[in-house]
Amino acid sequence: MKLNKFLKLSLGIFFALPISIFFGNEMLANHLSEKKDYEIHNNLLACGGGGGGGGGGSSPAARKAKKAKKAKAKLNFKKRQLSKLAAAGEPTIDLQAEIEALEKDLIDLKK
Repeated sequence: MKLNKFLKLSLGIFFALPISIFFGNEMLANHLSEKKDYEIHNNLLACGGGGGGGGGGSSPAARKAKKAKKAKAKLNFKKRQLSKLAAAGEPTIDLQAEIEALEKDLIDLKK
């Protein structure tokens, strides 16, 4: 009987010791997840992502490029609409005015 208990105990230690070393003595899953949350939160604060607003850390040049990309996509969409309306024989005067305004805005954004 004593040999059976000794084998169970030694087998338990054989598996428990490497696991405890691997997890850094944090066997409880709840505590382990809290530690990971804490580390993630600290990384966000260190990177400037945990504070209040501020534009997400993008530079003015990046924001300007993003606006230009959106304007170009909108311009291409309007041009496709114009060609569809022209092919259908519908009036396109309003759409042409919108396209001209978008082209003007795009030129201003590129400066």
